[in-house]
Amino acid sequence: MTGLVLGWFLRTDSLLLSKDEPSSRGLHDHVVPRGGGLAIFGCVAIAGVMVHLLQGTKNAHLDLLVIVSLTGVGVMGFLDDRFSLGVGLRLIAGLTLTTLLAVGSIGDHSLLIFGQTSDWSFAAVLLAGTIGLFWLMNLFNFMDGADGVAGVQSLIASGTLAIWFAASGQEFLALTNVGLAGACLGFLWFNWAPARVFMGDVGSLALGAWFGAMSLIGVSEYGLPAEAFLILLGVFVFDATLTLGHRLLKRKRITQAHREHLYQKLILAGWSHGKVAVLIGAMAFVAAVLATLVVWYPQHGLWFFLVTLVMLLGYAILAIRASANISRRAAN
Repeated sequence: MTGLVLGWFLRTDSLLLSKDEPSSRGLHDHVVPRGGGLAIFGCVAIAGVMVHLLQGTKNAHLDLLVIVSLTGVGVMGFLDDRFSLGVGLRLIAGLTLTTLLAVGSIGDHSLLIFGQTSDWSFAAVLLAGTIGLFWLMNLFNFMDGADGVAGVQSLIASGTLAIWFAASGQEFLALTNVGLAGACLGFLWFNWAPARVFMGDVGSLALGAWFGAMSLIGVSEYGLPAEAFLILLGVFVFDATLTLGHRLLKRKRITQAHREHLYQKLILAGWSHGKVAVLIGAMAFVAAVLATLVVWYPQHGLWFFLVTLVMLLGYAILAIRASANISRRAAN
């Protein structure tokens, strides 16, 4: 369905899409429409309604506050795509929406972390959840800068979540994530290199918020290991966190657009968008397998986490070396 909607948007030059102009901070040299994420979440919303009508309130369903907050994030992203909202406004709106989303997503406060169950107060879970949601929402936005990258990560993550929730007997969440996986697959048809449409903030911010909400629900309501979600989204979390930390150490503005992410370094070093997307997809798949092993064997969660970290450190070394080689050639 997403493919049909996006195809119609592109054929009719829909006003719902805005134009992404080439810039020195981007990785594209031609104008591409952005806002394709609107089709993704429109289709997911339709799928969710259909599942609800067929199942009623059987098993898990999303709290109304979660739905409203996710919708708010999508609206904020859409407005930013169209009107380039100020940093201050985005910060206030983002923190407000992620706080509400955390409140709606938190269940039991007993959390399973590296095989150990610990009881957290509501205030502690809310604080950690809000910060995590806000960061995840923004890091998805940071990582949506190359053809296919955000789409392939979201496809693998949502498909994996569908398996986890189905195994936990949560049919509604499982089927809704199946709907998201299908929507991401349809989007990738138009976003694979060379991209005919970009996700835009309406898609990347909402996807980050969605996966954050799924993580909170899975951990605090259904006892899934916290590190499983961190591993599942580890490629994006690692790249964005490493880059932000490096920019902070260099005293650079973290809100300024740049081309310092690991995936950007590879493209600037001569890798094609498609090759980078395949690499991201391969690592995301390995991470999904390791995360699923954590769900099955939570007592070994630390070991699976360390294996994932080794893989991601290898990715960082690859990107940094490729970038350094280009710099040496340019200097010579």
